[in-house]
Amino acid sequence: MAVYKVNVSLPEELVSEIDEAAGDLGMSRSGFIAEASSRYVSDIKNLSTEERRSKDIQRALAGFARIGSKLTERDIQDLIDHTRRDRERDTPGGWRR
Repeated sequence: MAVYKVNVSLPEELVSEIDEAAGDLGMSRSGFIAEASSRYVSDIKNLSTEERRSKDIQRALAGFARIGSKLTERDIQDLIDHTRRDRERDTPGGWRR
């Protein structure tokens, strides 16, 4: 993997805190900043994934609500009965609460 040198401007107090934390961990300033940056980028990507997942769940729930609003009581009872039959078939000794 290629390594690039970059110049960044940081407040003096932050550099002092970075140096102290890096020293406590036995790391160089550069290594510490690289590790911190990598973790931050990973967090950002995960947040984006979580946001997408949340939107997908909300979209699915809205779809279920639309479907549910069209079901009759008989449809719902048929689904319950079907689910119970599946559980009884797939559970040794039958399904029990």
